Amino acid sequence: MHLATRRTVWTAVAALVVLGPVALYAWRAEGRPLSTVLVVAGLLGLVTMALTIVAPARLRSLTRTFGIDRIIRAHRLLGVVAIVAVLVHLATVVVRSPRLLNPFAASTAVQWGWLATVCMVGVGLVAWRGRRSGRRYEVWARMHVLLAAAAIVLAAMHVFFLGDLLSDPVLRVVLSALALGFLALMFLRWVWRPLFSRHGAYVVYGVRPEGPSTATLVLAPVHLQRGMRFHAGQFVWLRLRRSVLGTEEHPFTIASSAEVTGRLELTIRGSGDFSTTLASLPPGSKVWLDGPHGSFTAAPEAAGLVLVAGGVGITPMMSMLRTLADQADPRPVHMIVAQRPDEPLFEPELASLARRLDLHVTRTAGRRVDAALLDDAVPGRGRRHLDWFVCGSPSLLAGSLAAIEQLGVPAEAVHSEQFGWSGPIPVQGSRRPVQSR
Repeated sequence: MHLATRRTVWTAVAALVVLGPVALYAWRAEGRPLSTVLVVAGLLGLVTMALTIVAPARLRSLTRTFGIDRIIRAHRLLGVVAIVAVLVHLATVVVRSPRLLNPFAASTAVQWGWLATVCMVGVGLVAWRGRRSGRRYEVWARMHVLLAAAAIVLAAMHVFFLGDLLSDPVLRVVLSALALGFLALMFLRWVWRPLFSRHGAYVVYGVRPEGPSTATLVLAPVHLQRGMRFHAGQFVWLRLRRSVLGTEEHPFTIASSAEVTGRLELTIRGSGDFSTTLASLPPGSKVWLDGPHGSFTAAPEAAGLVLVAGGVGITPMMSMLRTLADQADPRPVHMIVAQRPDEPLFEPELASLARRLDLHVTRTAGRRVDAALLDDAVPGRGRRHLDWFVCGSPSLLAGSLAAIEQLGVPAEAVHSEQFGWSGPIPVQGSRRPVQSR
C-alpha cells in the first residue's frame, strides 16, 4: 500500500474512533442541549485520552507510516484536546448541579470522575514541565504513564458507575468494542512485548570498537533464524532485562544492512551510563529489542540520495549504504560527513563502499554545512529530484536544513533525524530542527 494511502487510512480510522461515538450519542440524544454538551464533552475527553495513550504505543505500522515526530505531535495535540474536553465536561456538570463542586458530598460515580480529572490535569502538568535527561527521564516517563493509565481507568469507572451511556444498547456495543481494542493494544505494548515476545530476544555476538568513544554492538537473534526484518534507517528500543515497568530502555538506530537479517548491528557512542554499559557487554549477554520503528527511510523510486551526517548521526546512513551495496544499487549517492577529527567513523569502509556504489563522499574538515558547501558537494539542478537525509545534532540540523531550503529542494524530499541525550529522534519531512525528547 502506498504511503499516502496508508496515512489516509490511519487518519480515517482515528477520526472514526474519536468522532464516531460522539456523533452516535448526539444523533440518539433526546434534544436536551445542556445534557448533550455534558455527555459529548465527557465522551470526547474519554475517547481522545484513550487515543492519546495508543498513539505512542509503538505500533510498527503506525511509526512506519507517519514517523515518530508526527506521532508525538499528534499525541500532544490529542492530549490537549482530551484535557480541554474534560474541563468543559466538568464546567457543564457544575453549571447543571453546583453542589457537585464538593466531591466529598457526591456519589461514588462522580468521585471517580473527579479523580480522573485530577489525573488528566496531572498528565498535562507533567508534560508541560518537559522531559528530563538521564535517569530523571525514567522517573518522568513512569509518572507520565502511570498518571495517564490512572486517568483512563478512573474515567472508565466513572462511565460504568453512572450507567447513562451504557444503558443505550448501541452505545454499549460501540464503547465495549473500543474498550476491548484499547485493552488489547495496551496488553500488546506493556505486557506481551516486554515479557513474552520471542521476536525481540537477542544475544551479544561481539562488540567492535569504531573510535575512542564509539563501538558497534553486534547482535544475533535468539529464537528467529532470519532475525528482524527492517528498512535501512529504522531504529529499535533496547533494554537489558525484561520488565513491564522499572527498566531503562533507549532507542538506537540500526547500522547494519537490511539485506543481512541474521545479524543486527547498533553503533553506540558512550555518552552516558547506559551506552557505556552496552559497549562493555560480554559475548553471550542477552538484550531485548522493540522494533523496528521510524520512517527515516529512502523511497525505492528516488532518483538518488544525499546523506548529510554529523558524528554518530552517520549510523542510519551506514545502514542505507550497506543495504544499497548489497542490492548493487546503481543510483548516485552524495554523502557529506561532519565528524570530530579524532574520530573519523567508518572511513575505511566508506572508501570500500565508494568502489561498490556510485558514492561521492565530502568531508567538511571543520567547515560549516551551509548552502555553499552543499552546492559544491551536490552540483546541478538535478539535486532537487534527489531524496535528502540529514542526521546529527540540533546545530547540524538547523544549519543543514536551512541550507537545503536555500537550494530550493522541495520539503517533501527532505528527511531529518535528530540525536539528543535520549537517542535518535526521527523527524520526517521537516526543515525545522526539533527539540530532543
